[in-house]
Amino acid sequence: MKNIILFLICIIHWLPTIGQQADTEFTKDWLLTARLTNGAITNFKSTAPDLYTGGVGLNTQFTIVPGLLRLGANAGAVYNDKKISGLFGPVAALKLKTFATKNFGSLANMHLIAEANWGTNKQQMAGGGLGFEILQLVHIGITAQRDYKWNNWWLQSSIAIRLNKFKQEEDKYSR
Repeated sequence: MKNIILFLICIIHWLPTIGQQADTEFTKDWLLTARLTNGAITNFKSTAPDLYTGGVGLNTQFTIVPGLLRLGANAGAVYNDKKISGLFGPVAALKLKTFATKNFGSLANMHLIAEANWGTNKQQMAGGGLGFEILQLVHIGITAQRDYKWNNWWLQSSIAIRLNKFKQEEDKYSR
């Protein structure tokens, strides 16, 4: 019983430093994520079946306005209509809200995503969605993109993990 109480006291003492180290604001930094997507392609007509789409890719973004705006690029491979094709294009993220607690600091943020993608199978898409960045490590999101060449919509969900290290503010007391 003593060990459990001692363990809980240590955890309670240590937890506030986690929030300080894991600030999820759009810091003056860049990020690189590996992304997995999953969804459907539809033209919203009952006569044509919806197609499955899934893919993997990389996304890099640079902070342009700290705490507010990041710009970057996507590149990846997608499977749809029994074909594999490449997609690439620009992306922007505009931070809407930070989710924080008094004791732990910033835990996550919600941001708007705007992107355009061109594909090796003549895709020409533009759209956007909503994303969540959790502890600067995991990104989840939902997007809708209109393919103007093939006259359909790509409705996708995504999960991504950050590949590069993020800068942590140096503690003035540590050496």
